[in-house]
Amino acid sequence: MRLPHRGLRSALPLHDLSGLSKELDAESMFVFIKHGDNQQFLVNTNCTVSVLLHYIRGKLGLAKTETIDLCDETGAMKLFFLMKTPGEYASKFLTARNTYHVCRVTRGAPGSRLENAYLAFVPFLKNPGPWFLDSLRTQCDMLEKNRLKMLKIQEAAKKVVPVESSVNLPTKPSGKSDEDGPPPRKSPFYKTRADFFSRRERQRLNK
Repeated sequence: MRLPHRGLRSALPLHDLSGLSKELDAESMFVFIKHGDNQQFLVNTNCTVSVLLHYIRGKLGLAKTETIDLCDETGAMKLFFLMKTPGEYASKFLTARNTYHVCRVTRGAPGSRLENAYLAFVPFLKNPGPWFLDSLRTQCDMLEKNRLKMLKIQEAAKKVVPVESSVNLPTKPSGKSDEDGPPPRKSPFYKTRADFFSRRERQRLNK
């Protein structure tokens, strides 16, 4: 009787290979979220950005209204809080099995002149490195400069006065022209009926 090939004897059963494939696919959807004193947890990126951030807030015990974002290990912000379509999947922006940090986006006090200002990106880390903080500070300053620049452009647009047309349209003179013809003939004005008949009588006698 012919024995099976050694490679086949050492191979895993088909159902085991299928399970391994599913496990690898599942792992490819997860990233590590690091926070605090070198603490971390796994999150599944096979969800929308809004759902992902909601889950992270819950894990860190943050309020639902807290503005947060993620950055990679170089300090590069993902700027999820600026997204106009937070319904996109997080897997589109996050690399599987990579590590990301949570940052608080600090804005101005509500109702103040700096309400919409970007003041700081604060990482939820106990001992962030100086280079890491410098990277976050640089990005925050750049975002604030762009915001102020857009404000100046909008204010300048409001102050623009429409330029009046330099074309002089012909105007009608106050006096009447020759084309209007002679003025209409006015009939004599009679105060009473007797005055009318006496006038006619005088005209008849003069003839």
